[in-house]
Amino acid sequence: MRLAASVPAHGDFGSQAVASKHTAEGFDDLLVQSGKRKSLLSYVFFQASEEVSHEVAQAFARILIVSLLTLFFLVSALKGGDRSYVFIGLAYDTLAVAHYFLIIRFPDRHLWRRYLVIAADLAMVSYSAGELGLTGLGFYPLFLWIVIGNGLRFGAHYLRVSTAVGLVGFVVASWQAGTLSAYPGVVFGLAIGLLMMPKFFMVMIKRLAEANRALKEQRDRAEFMAKHDSLTGLPNRALLEDHLHLALAKAKRDASLVAVVFLDLDSFKSINDNFGHQFGDMLLQKVGTCLRSHVRAADTVARLGGDEFVILIEDLKEPSEVAFVVERAFGCVGRYYRLGDYQTFVTWSSGVALYPQDGTDPQTLVKHADTAMYRAKAAGTNQLRFYDARMSEDVAAQLALRDELRMAIELGQFDVLYQPIVSGPGGRIAAVEALVRWNHPTRGLVAPDAFIRVAEQTGLIVPIGRHVLEIACRDLAEWRRAGHTELTVHVNVSARQLAHADFVDLVLAVLDHAALPPQALSLEVTESTLIEDATTAETLFAALKGLGVAISLDDFGTGYSSLAYLKRFSIDNIKIDRSFVAGIPGDASDCALVEAILAIAEHFGAIVVAEGVETATQADWLRAHGCPLMQGWHFGRPMSAGDLLARLEAAPPRPTPLHRYRQG
Repeated sequence: MRLAASVPAHGDFGSQAVASKHTAEGFDDLLVQSGKRKSLLSYVFFQASEEVSHEVAQAFARILIVSLLTLFFLVSALKGGDRSYVFIGLAYDTLAVAHYFLIIRFPDRHLWRRYLVIAADLAMVSYSAGELGLTGLGFYPLFLWIVIGNGLRFGAHYLRVSTAVGLVGFVVASWQAGTLSAYPGVVFGLAIGLLMMPKFFMVMIKRLAEANRALKEQRDRAEFMAKHDSLTGLPNRALLEDHLHLALAKAKRDASLVAVVFLDLDSFKSINDNFGHQFGDMLLQKVGTCLRSHVRAADTVARLGGDEFVILIEDLKEPSEVAFVVERAFGCVGRYYRLGDYQTFVTWSSGVALYPQDGTDPQTLVKHADTAMYRAKAAGTNQLRFYDARMSEDVAAQLALRDELRMAIELGQFDVLYQPIVSGPGGRIAAVEALVRWNHPTRGLVAPDAFIRVAEQTGLIVPIGRHVLEIACRDLAEWRRAGHTELTVHVNVSARQLAHADFVDLVLAVLDHAALPPQALSLEVTESTLIEDATTAETLFAALKGLGVAISLDDFGTGYSSLAYLKRFSIDNIKIDRSFVAGIPGDASDCALVEAILAIAEHFGAIVVAEGVETATQADWLRAHGCPLMQGWHFGRPMSAGDLLARLEAAPPRPTPLHRYRQG
């Protein structure tokens, strides 16, 4: 037979069944829904499946129950019982079958039939109960089943109608059978139950529905949190990967392009350090909100963690179309964001990878976009780079270099050379700068420019820096024991080293092991190091200066806020960058800049070291303008500890008026 779809229920608690068609052949197929066999009992008393409506299930149950009752009446008639019950049963069964086919054919029409069916069902039950007398009280559960069933199937309105009709029918049947007069308490109690039980069931079902709804909302929230970033509400890495899989499948069908844009905020760590993580989180939320409003509705903005965002751009016909979306996204940076009482200027670095030319799977595209982003970051702030294969070659080379550096640390392949720092007036060696060199087994002596950047990025600069500090202090102790007691050493330190909480303890331990006073050591830092974490640096420098260790500012004039740092950190020594020294005395601008730096240093009580002095003319000009200390190839190239000692022995240093240089 052909079973039609469900009728949407009306009322407060009625279920909204799915309107669809279901084809089945024979009674056996009625019991097989969605690939699962249903029992006959389940089909009669409950909805057999979501594809069969409550009303269809009720109509089928009615046919089955009335047929069984008619069969019972027929057996009773054959034994001498009243035959009229058989005809009544057959008549009602005929109506039940007609009703069944009516709702199959017209599931959404003639809904007034429900009222007729409710009245007919309860009238039939009432008639049967009245005819059976006291035994008719046994029909009470059937009253309840019909009343509550209609409420569950069709809603609260039908429940009220069923309750009223059922109560009247039950009382009339009990009165007709004489049960009401003989057992008024029993009938009255059952009538109260018939009145209250349906309402109780519906309240209970409502509460169960509310609990189920709460559980569903909780599950939906859990599913949302599993696929979204808790801070910004943006899709996270897992959901981005799902979207990428779908986007790539669609792009493959449509022969279109997909772009992955990887974004990383510049100097976000300094925002956290200077303002606090609460304001850093606030900035991430603002940037995420801005990105959502600046990209197309079909594009996806995701946060991978930290200050990393990704934009997934779909349905591209030409690579040039990426520029339109990226240009809109760039409206979120290069501007100030207000964070409470503060304002911060935000820039980012971004890399772009395209499907299919830069990768055909989500992981490869994100990785290549990330690689392009790092290339953009190396070029400066607020930069954009498209991926090309040479970037991966560079990354592979850097990874290989990283592994070589690790091995070099384990094998002790790093040497320390020393370049003299001479006094301007006397020309004698007042200090030396420790310079690291990699004694590579096949490439020979490798300068730091070839490996320092990778060492910084990987954190390997920390053990390398410790090795240089230990060797420099050990060699200085040897020179001092040889009689050069005024000699001091400059050692470069990186931001990675300063970030370690035990850095001050490390410096003290190294000095103590070498039996050197703190005044014998000067730590050189660059302005970029100070920019990364000014607050931490200020605390650290105060602790070091309190011990007597001097602080030198290297490459002065090439950063952004040199004068501010001189005031904030009480710098002991200023090293003029070689780019300014190279032009003197022929370049008037360089001469003016060096003179200005000398004046500024004198005002702040700092000692100046001019780097990159390569000619006698440069040295004479600096000496004439009162430069206290000079360093460069004119006075000596980097040399081994033994060669430096030999030079010291040839011309022993003497105390000069610059003795305060090493007293901090």
